[in-house]
Amino acid sequence: MHSSLRLAASSALCLLLAACGGSSAGSSKTVPDSSKPTVIKIAETAGVPAAFLEYGEQKGLFKAQGLDLEIDTAAGGAAVIPGVVSGNYQFGGSNTTSVLLAASKGLPISLVAPGTFATDKADADFSAVLVAKGSPITSAKDLAGKKIAVNTLKNIGDVTIKASLEARGVDTSGIQFVEVGFPDMLATLDAGRVDAAWEIEPFVSLGRQQGFRPVLWPYVESKPSLQVGSYVASSKYVKEQPKVVEAFQKGVAATAEAIASDPAAFRTALPTLQKVTPEAAQKMILPVWQAKCDLDSLNFMAEKMGKYGLSNGKIDMDKLVASGAAE
Repeated sequence: MHSSLRLAASSALCLLLAACGGSSAGSSKTVPDSSKPTVIKIAETAGVPAAFLEYGEQKGLFKAQGLDLEIDTAAGGAAVIPGVVSGNYQFGGSNTTSVLLAASKGLPISLVAPGTFATDKADADFSAVLVAKGSPITSAKDLAGKKIAVNTLKNIGDVTIKASLEARGVDTSGIQFVEVGFPDMLATLDAGRVDAAWEIEPFVSLGRQQGFRPVLWPYVESKPSLQVGSYVASSKYVKEQPKVVEAFQKGVAATAEAIASDPAAFRTALPTLQKVTPEAAQKMILPVWQAKCDLDSLNFMAEKMGKYGLSNGKIDMDKLVASGAAE
């Protein structure tokens, strides 16, 4: 099942205040069975991240583990965390910054599996900062002092843009970030309401088709092969439903392996999963998916978050990362 999820900041706050409430689907110690799959509600960011789960569901890779996913799409990872903590969702796909930020505030969540990873190519990744065709911005250094659209404020967009620009020697102190949903960024950029827009696929490819130009690749320029995404569950759910968590981990690993072994099949399926044209699906740069989390990436992000004042940078990774999620 697939629907749209847009959580307002006020709703998210209410959910956070109710952090220890809610209930999980299924009885305690549920053992998934492919003949009668356990229904799991999960939220994930719209675009290619959500398409990953939908592809695994379409291919029967989660059903083989005894799971039936009901997938909602969100504007960004920050909106997902409250729904997981409250028990509205059993799992949620979120960027590593949102997860680490939640952990630093003591929210009862566990990182159960990795999501998207950046590529290792500095000018080819699934995330890029785009500028309009006729923009006077011709390179990353010209972003200094500019207004840049990001999907959520004080999150992975801000962090990786600052980190990648500082690596180039660019002063980031005067940059203004503006919150705009990924699907709306291109129109906002075209209207001149921002100077640049930080997009992910498929919107990067759609923007390039319309003449927008990439000037920065924040994920890969921050750290090659950076772990960008992750799947979380409440600590309560992980404790009560270890077999469901293990089944989900196996479903994620199987989907990652399926895409790695046959990316052409995933590209062919994309137009049926998300709002992607067949042409864009063939041209876009895909994220990398893996079976296990990269602790170096998590520690890197925690350090940068501390540097930019999002957290104190001290997060207990052993407590946060669930059994089976990392090597």
